[in-house]
Amino acid sequence: MSLSVTLATKDESANLSTCLDSITFADEIILVDDCSSDNTVEIARDFGARVIVRDSGGSFHENKNLAIDEASGDWILSLDADEVVSKELARSICDILSFPKSNGYLVDRHNYFLGKWIKGCGWYPDHILRLFRKGESRWPIEIHDTPKLEGGNQNAPLLKGPLIHFSYRDLEQYFEKFNRYTNRLAVEYGLHHQNMRGLSIPINLFARPGYWFVKKYFLMAGFRDGLRGFFISFSSALTIFVSYLKLWEAQRYDKPSR
Repeated sequence: MSLSVTLATKDESANLSTCLDSITFADEIILVDDCSSDNTVEIARDFGARVIVRDSGGSFHENKNLAIDEASGDWILSLDADEVVSKELARSICDILSFPKSNGYLVDRHNYFLGKWIKGCGWYPDHILRLFRKGESRWPIEIHDTPKLEGGNQNAPLLKGPLIHFSYRDLEQYFEKFNRYTNRLAVEYGLHHQNMRGLSIPINLFARPGYWFVKKYFLMAGFRDGLRGFFISFSSALTIFVSYLKLWEAQRYDKPSR
């Protein structure tokens, strides 16, 4: 069974080489780049990846799906540029593809923040579908959603070995992505016909972020991860606050949220 690794990137020169070094077992690499301003494209081509440059217009998952559509392999391993396939996971993938017994497999993703594996805040366990037969799954357009098999992922087997996810290596990287991320969330809120009028203003700007902080930090044990856990919980709440504030701005001035 041939394997295509698919990626969508934007300004990922700091992460991409490490990611591509971990997938030398792939038959091909298809990378769709969102008009990067750094040398992401050059790095990908040096590794032999087929590169397509496309402006996603803020809908990053469309580029992920384009990479899947352009892949020629029987199987798809869909990755992000800040993810690294461990040696144990690589062996598991190669073994499974010799005699696949399912249309898709979950991976055990370990999410790191500022150099530490985060086990609270709802970040672990994080079992997600990333390996599947071509045609069996795609990325939903919503920014929080992940690929699913028809009928759901509950019966999909879990591969051995972690997928290492370096979500943010430093705070500068976090704040660079924060504006793009909240822009996209504001658009999604608008597409789901949410409004920022009357009682919805205090609910969306204060009640929702406050609940999310309590959930992440206390109910999901973010406090166990120390200052990192507090920051993740606080910044998650701040993301909701800023996204709804951008939706309020767009609706107030009767202009589309960007």
